[in-house]
Formats: sequence, structure tokens, C-alpha cells
Amino acid sequence: MIMYFILKILSFLYLCAGVQCVHQVSWLPCQFTDEHVFKNEEGHTETQLIHREALLQFGQIGDAAVNPHGITFLITVSKLDLRRYLEGVEAEQLECELRRYSTAGIHVRWPVLGAREYNHWFTFTLKHTNGLFRITGFLRHPSDTAAPGQQDYNSWTPIGDREMLVTTTAMVMKTLTPSVRAGLGSKQKLHCQFAVDHHGPTFDVEWLLQQRGERTSLFSHSSRSVQSKGSGVVHRSLADGDASYTLPFTKLSSEGTYICSVSVLPLFVSMDIVLQIEEAPRVSLNVGPTLTLLEGGEQRVTCEADSYYPLDVEIGWYMQDPAVAGQRVGAPLPVKLQNVLLSSHKHNNDKTYSLTAFFYLQAALKHSGREFTCTVSHKSLRVPIKKSFNLTVEEPTGWMLYMVISLLLTLCVLLCYLHLARRRSRQLIHRKAMLQFGQIGDAAVNPHGITFLITVSKLDLRRYLEGVEAEQLECELRRYSTAGIHVRWPVLGARKYNHWFTCTLKHTNGLFRITGFLRHPSDTAAPGQQDYNSWTPIGDREMLVTTMRAGLGSKQKLHCQFAVDHHGPNFHVEWLLQQLGERTSLFSHSSRSVQSKESGVLHRSLADGDASYTLPFTKLSSEGTYICSVSVLPLFVSMDIVLKIEEAPRVSLNVGPTLTLLEGGEQRVTCEANSYYPLDVEIGWYMQDPVVAGQRVGAPLPVKLQNVLLSSHKQNNDKTYSLTAFFYLRAALKHSGREFTCTVSHKSLRVPIRKSFNLTVEEPTGWMFYMVISLLLTMCVLLCCLHLARRKAPQVG
Repeated sequence: MIMYFILKILSFLYLCAGVQCVHQVSWLPCQFTDEHVFKNEEGHTETQLIHREALLQFGQIGDAAVNPHGITFLITVSKLDLRRYLEGVEAEQLECELRRYSTAGIHVRWPVLGAREYNHWFTFTLKHTNGLFRITGFLRHPSDTAAPGQQDYNSWTPIGDREMLVTTTAMVMKTLTPSVRAGLGSKQKLHCQFAVDHHGPTFDVEWLLQQRGERTSLFSHSSRSVQSKGSGVVHRSLADGDASYTLPFTKLSSEGTYICSVSVLPLFVSMDIVLQIEEAPRVSLNVGPTLTLLEGGEQRVTCEADSYYPLDVEIGWYMQDPAVAGQRVGAPLPVKLQNVLLSSHKHNNDKTYSLTAFFYLQAALKHSGREFTCTVSHKSLRVPIKKSFNLTVEEPTGWMLYMVISLLLTLCVLLCYLHLARRRSRQLIHRKAMLQFGQIGDAAVNPHGITFLITVSKLDLRRYLEGVEAEQLECELRRYSTAGIHVRWPVLGARKYNHWFTCTLKHTNGLFRITGFLRHPSDTAAPGQQDYNSWTPIGDREMLVTTMRAGLGSKQKLHCQFAVDHHGPNFHVEWLLQQLGERTSLFSHSSRSVQSKESGVLHRSLADGDASYTLPFTKLSSEGTYICSVSVLPLFVSMDIVLKIEEAPRVSLNVGPTLTLLEGGEQRVTCEANSYYPLDVEIGWYMQDPVVAGQRVGAPLPVKLQNVLLSSHKQNNDKTYSLTAFFYLRAALKHSGREFTCTVSHKSLRVPIRKSFNLTVEEPTGWMFYMVISLLLTMCVLLCCLHLARRKAPQVG
């Protein structure tokens, strides 16, 4: 037992000595953006930006420049070590930018030992190439010359192409979470950390929220007056440089850009953090695991996705033989049902949404035993949610008469319902004009305004408005110009010419948008390209805008549906991908020439109005805006679908459920979040008494640990990320029995993931004497090693 503790002490000391050997960045290539300010011929002041080669080098006064052919900013030792913020990061993973900084005439003697009266200031910005973090701060270059006043940029001190400037790091600000995704009602911490190179600086901290171009002050604090306005930041943490802002309860109104700013005269710096809200859906069916129907019977089957946010859910129904699906090789893919209808997005009381996908199942003996599966995809789900039921179809027996009677009664009820619905639809939207459904000869509902009477055709607009009340809709009608293109509309009994109108129906809560065309027959031809004095349309069409989230390596289908009021129309379909302002053609098809370019759309589905595009394997490069466009001369319409990628984290600890330490002992405890995407994870450590925590009333909240350190975001081979939160646990008897919990929050999680362990602290026994002797001997050996290393150090050069 004694040897065990001696080995533990030796391992700990060797680990501490080895920390000094961790690889650190010694230099970084940078772009120095210099400024040349001059007056032009008209007497106006202009600034010319000059990009120069520079190097950020860590060392001591007298060190030779790594690159003698460029400008070198030599960062010497100070209380603030910039390399501590770059541990575990290679130089090629960083982007560096340097700029001059104007103090606008403010002169403050920098309060560090040995500082000169004046300084030249430079800002540096370090970005991880994968966007894992951002660091910005100030370099101080001592000077014996005072600044020339407020407009000191008119007379910058020139810097030679091979000059070395000796500087020190004066101030640093870092954020690990430039973007955060959170669920409704969750607690979120927006990370903001700063440090200054001298003790007890006078600083001002402020948090602002920017929404739709307007800024609102959330919190401000001045160390000079020790006064604060607002809340959200722990005051005792500000002295340690932790200005992180906590949102105790996220709401939809919490979305926006949070700005953390710190001022230490004459310096000012700020960072932006973007917060977005999302909730995962709950899925349910209106039937049980098994559905039994008689041959020829019909059942309305519903799949509901509830309580999700934002509007980026997709629902599909599939049919498959469960016996064949069990085969590992050669099993056919499930068949997607084409007769599925989607309801409108429903707005719940908690601001989340609901959507229903339903179809009418016609029972046939050949489908008996088939498995029907509803699949729901959402940006918060790593894999889609699936709900299934098995169909059993029975042959009719002698009680067919009772079933026929029941069917007739059901039809009567349905007819009454449809009659009431039709009466309600005639009163759809009351504006300057009336959109009325009926037959030729019907009286106008509003005889004092213009009435657009929509008569029966192959394409029924009301089918797309099921479940929506008239007061939930906004209607807009406009004339439509065909730009002189004349096409005789190919429906039975149509006249040679037409006047055309566009019809746009919007849900008042923005849940959907329907666009189509109304055709008004005419015996008069259009007057050419300038036909805005006499218009022409085409049959109705409809598409919906969709936003999708997908995991890496998943198969995704981007839904796009259209319809025309006559059989066999000549149409042209095209898919485009827009990324960073550039568009790339993915697929195009013309029904006239029956020719297609590229792939991704099923040709046999186009004739049924299904132009959906399939991505067989999503990658990070798949993100972007997919544009589906359809043209039926003389009409053209398009819709956008946004695709985003995300993965949920896996959490693990480096200790078991129970950790035993001697009083005064120390242990490095690590919590790792692995394989997540994108960069919006937050990790925290908490301590609580499990006995007190079990009380239902009056139980204190867990205490958040303040000595927790975060590693840099690590990018894995599959392009996901990992992050580690660790602290050094010093064993004390008062903490024995306490429960330590690591909490990980991510946009893909409805509730945070928690991993815990219990601490047991034991008192040292009679062998303390031997342990002290072993400790002293180990320290002597370590001091001898350090003495030999110091004597050898001057001979390295």
C-alpha cells in the first residue's frame, strides 16, 4: 500500500515536470496591414492599405530574426504569455493579422515595471483555420516619443522592411464559442475571457445584444466605480478575467448577436457570439403497432411531428415487406408512398411547431403483412425518427351488409362536412377583392367589390388549404405578363386567348406560402410584349419553401412538388446549388425533348409533378441553398431549400463512478465531448451533495466549479470536432461524498448530457512519515536534475 502511494506521487511529479516539454508555437507568419494616410488633389484625406510580410516571433531581446527578410514583431517575456492560449495548436492551423492601433490622442502611462513614458500599439488577431476559436489583443512597443494627438494616423512611425520591433503582450481576449445553438428554456453560457499584463487593472466590461440592426445593453461594469448595470455576469469572476454571460432561460427573443467588449484605457476590444434556438420533434401515429382492415376498406393514417423549432422538418411514408427487409444482401429498398399530403405548420403555445403527414390506406390482400414506416428528419436529429405499423388485410364475410351501411353513414357525415367546408371556403379572404369558389352563375358573396370566381377544374386549390381557417390567410392578386409569348392553354373547351392573374396565399404566422396562376378566358389576343394593358395566365401551380438539417454521410431528399391543371404539359425543371454567391447547375430536364443533364431526380416521378432532388451522401460541402425552378410556358416559378449539417456529441470521463483520494492529494479530472458538429458545444463542471440533492423542497442548487479549463476545439478525421473541459481536484475531507457532474449542452440535444462521479477522501494513517521521506527524496532528485539542466543550458548555442 505504501509503494502504491509513492508511485502515485512520483507519477504526479514527473507529469508536472513534463508539462514544460509540451510543444509550443515559437513563431507565426502574419500579414501586417500598414496604412499610408495622405491628401489627394482635392484636399481630402485618403488611406491606402499596404499588405506587408511580417513574423510574430516569441523569444528574448537579442534573439536573431527567424526571417531576416521581413518585419519581425518579437514578443518578449511578460506576465501575460500569449502562447498559453495556443497550447495544442500547430502554427499551420492559425491565421495571423497585425494592424496599427490609434489611441485617438488618449495618453495613459502603461502601469508595468520598467515601462517607458510612451508606447506604440499594434493589434493582433489569431484565427483557427477551422473556426475553432478567435483571439485578439494588443502588442506594446515602448517609445520615447509622444503620440502627435488625436489624428496620430497622419504621422505613423515608419517601419523598415527588415526591422525587428521588440514588443510585449499587453492585453488578450478569447472566445471558444463564436456560435451557440440552444433549446427553448435552457440555460446557456456565452464564453468571453480577457487578461491584462499587470495586476489590478482599471477596466470596463459591457455586453450588448444586436437584433435586426438595433443594439440593446444587457450588462455593464466599471472596476473604477465598482458599479454594475444589468445582470448575467458573475461579479467575482470579472477580477479573474472571466466576463462570460449567462442566459438563465432561453426564449425565441433570445436569438441574436451578443457582443462582449472590454476597455482598459487607452485600449478597447470586442467579440461577437451568435445564438440560435432549436427544438427536436416528438413523433406519434394515430394507429397502433398493428392495423387490421377488410379488403377494399380505407383508413386515414396520420403521422404527427410535434414541438419542433425552427421550420425545417421533413416527413415521409414508406412501405416494405418486413420478411424481405431482414435479408442482409439483395433486400429491396422501401417504397416511398406518393399519395401523402402535408398539413399546414401549426403554431403551438410554446412557440414551437407541429406538422402532420397523412394518407388514405386502401386495403388490398397483396399488401397484407406489409410494414408502413413514417420517417421524420429535422436539423436537431442525428438520424431520422421512425415509427411503424404492420397491416393485416382480411377477406369480407357474411356481415358485408353491416359494413356497407357503416360506409354509407360515414359518407353522409363526410358530405355534410365537405358541404360546411365549401360554404366556409366561399368566405376565404376579405380585402379589396374576393377570392370565391363555386360555379358559373353563382352570386357574388360581396357584390360591392371585385370577385374572382374560381370554378371547378382538374386542379383544386382548396386541397392545399385543408385545416386552415380563412382568417389565418392573406391573399394577394396581381396581373401577369407573358411578355408576348402566346401558347394556347391545352385544356378541354379552352378559348384561344386568356387573361392571366397570379394568386399568392400566405399564412399570417409565416407557416407556408402558395403561389399559382388563375386563367380568365378571352376572345382577344394579347397586344405583344407590352401586354400589361391586356394580360394572359396559365393553370395553377404550387411549391413550398423548405429548410433541412442532415447528419454527415446521410441520404437526404429535398422536396419539390408542382402541379398543372391539364394532362401532359410541356415543362422544364432545373436544380441549382448556391454557395458563397455562386450558382452551380445540378440537374435539368425538358419534357419536350425528354432530355436530362446530370442526376438526382427520378425521371418517372416528374410526370406526376415530383421534382424532388436526392443527395445520396451528405458532406460538409453539401451545405448551401438548393433552388428548384419549374417553367411551363408562358410561366416560370422557383423555390429555395436550405441544407445544413449537424452531429450530436458523445461524452466520456477519465474517471470511474467513484474516485478515492487521500486528503491533500490531487487528480486531473477530464470530461470530453467528441464527434459533434458544428462548433456550438458548452461544457461545465458542478459539485453537489447527493443526499441534499435528493430533497424535493429546499435543496440547494449545484455549485459550478470556477477552476475549469477548456482545450481548443480539435477537428477529427470525419470533420467533426472534440472539446475537453478539465480541472485539478484537490482532495479535502469536507468534500468527501460529494458528487461531481459534467454537463454538456449542444444544439442537437433537447436536454444536456450529464456524466457524474462520487468523491471519497481518506485520512492519512501512520505511514505518513514514510510518505514524507519519499516526497523529500523525490524533490531532491528533481532539484538535482534541474540544476544539471541549468548548467548545460548556456552551451546550447
